[in-house]
Amino acid sequence: MKRWFIAVAGCVLWFVIGTAWASVSRVSVLVRLEDPSQQAFLMEYTFQGIDSGTLKVAIPTWTPGWYQTMPYSEGIRDMQAENERGEPLSIQPVNHYSWRIDTGGAQRVRLRYRVLAREEGMGFFGVAMGPHHAFINGAAAFVYEMDSKNVPHEVRFRLPVGWQVATAMDFASQSEQRPFGDVRDTFIAANYDELIDDPIQMGHFEVREFRARGVPMRVVFASETGNILCNMDRITADFQRIASVGIDLFGSAPFKRYLFIVHLSNRGFAGGLEHLKSTVLNVPDRRDLNINALAAHEYFHAWNVKRIRPKVLGPFDYTQPVRTRALWWCEGVTDYYAYLLLLRAGLMGERDFWQEMEREIFTLENNPAQARVSLEEASWNVWEGNGMGYGGLSYYNKGKVVGFLLDVYIRGVTGNRKSLDDVMRFLMERYSYPKPGFEEDGILQAINRVVAQDVSVLYRRMVASTEPLPYDEILKYIGYRLERQSTSTTYFGATSMVDQVGRVIIQAVESQSPAFLMGLRAGDIVMEVDEEPADRRIEDVVSRKKPGDPIKIAVWRRGSLVVMEGKIGGESRYSIRLTPEPTADEAVLRVREGLLRGTTRVSAQAEVH
Repeated sequence: MKRWFIAVAGCVLWFVIGTAWASVSRVSVLVRLEDPSQQAFLMEYTFQGIDSGTLKVAIPTWTPGWYQTMPYSEGIRDMQAENERGEPLSIQPVNHYSWRIDTGGAQRVRLRYRVLAREEGMGFFGVAMGPHHAFINGAAAFVYEMDSKNVPHEVRFRLPVGWQVATAMDFASQSEQRPFGDVRDTFIAANYDELIDDPIQMGHFEVREFRARGVPMRVVFASETGNILCNMDRITADFQRIASVGIDLFGSAPFKRYLFIVHLSNRGFAGGLEHLKSTVLNVPDRRDLNINALAAHEYFHAWNVKRIRPKVLGPFDYTQPVRTRALWWCEGVTDYYAYLLLLRAGLMGERDFWQEMEREIFTLENNPAQARVSLEEASWNVWEGNGMGYGGLSYYNKGKVVGFLLDVYIRGVTGNRKSLDDVMRFLMERYSYPKPGFEEDGILQAINRVVAQDVSVLYRRMVASTEPLPYDEILKYIGYRLERQSTSTTYFGATSMVDQVGRVIIQAVESQSPAFLMGLRAGDIVMEVDEEPADRRIEDVVSRKKPGDPIKIAVWRRGSLVVMEGKIGGESRYSIRLTPEPTADEAVLRVREGLLRGTTRVSAQAEVH
């Protein structure tokens, strides 16, 4: 009880200090859409309690969860301001993302501007609109007063007749019987960070609802065509199982409600983006739509990244790239947990889990970039990379492998009394938003605390260096060994993945490789290979060719189709296999069982008693 009181007091103190120098006391926004064919929203702001002669308003230059600069300011048009008497006020651009409003002593200012719906498909990073649907990712549409990000923001909607609204924001009349608001409500965000971390789906869509460990959750299915092929009830049932085991891992949910927005479209970015208490999943509509791994990844972010985070990831500086060496933990370890959630929810078998780990190790061990770029470097330099890493190294891939090895190591050295779950729970208790995030060495310090010893040498080897990962040293704790076999094979120099919606995405391209020389780049979405639809990894296609064979690839890059031709090279590669030791003793088997079941000796003993 005492610790809880201190945490709440700290939260209140943080809020009071953060608002002490605010230029305004409250911000209200009316989001208006009368004619979807105009492809624009009208945003009407009211700034109240102004105590400054100048307001500085800005639009973010990036969106949390995607570490690339975004041209959001290009979508802001026709900005006008007036005082409480309706008299126009002067607005001057300061730079490409901000404007200065001279208030003339007004205590109440109304600001109007249009936001263009420039994103194709159903929307993801920005603003999208169609005849029967619209979507807002907050960073692309809501401006902020630069000295007043921490004041309350409220939002109302005026939309075409019959349109719905889906968002996870708090609202004035919320109750146990009505946990989600709709178009008639006034929504409330404690500050600007929370405002833009609640994506908004509008229009016509299907809704499914459930509770996970008592927490109300909603799944919104929005289709670009208006027709839905996927089995919504089965997807919802799977999401409920995923959501429940996530809450079980931490013991409670850090949100009052959670929203899954599922965009069903064959256009636009394919994937998922995490938010504070919701996620957006962009996928092509299919009858057999398996998006469990994608949903589990984004859902786990509600803890890891949205609450457990480096200091620079909230509160945010939206004016410039923010850098941390811990994105491998934020994304790669989250991806490891996505598969643990599926395993614990009974949506993935043990054999599938081991095969998934084998695939990730195979990708890493056959990527030459691992010998040049460390995980920390890939995290720090992601803004110069492709949003998934740097220099050819994906921190999703290596971070996932390192997460797996850390989990095995912690279980091994503690006799399965502790696990990576304990590190997560420690970080959650110590750094959860709105508390300040962890320092750059925070992950290492948390692991040291959990295992009660200094693991800095091992940690830095895996995270801060380009040394080979110590597979044999760690896998012995679960009675496995890593078998490698070197074979002479074709060489192309590109690694790829088939995402959860079936799209082939280039993850990394080695400099001066055949793939690089023909023009292939990380982030490309492969549409065709040798004039046939792409339905498997580039590595699989290349393995069927011989050195010197021609190859023709068509990719989707930044809204355009790019076609390129080249030839296959040759090199030596490793085949990878995780093999169980037949003579593993009882202690080793206990650790292995704990990994697969998500249990420790402590939790098992608690269940017995």
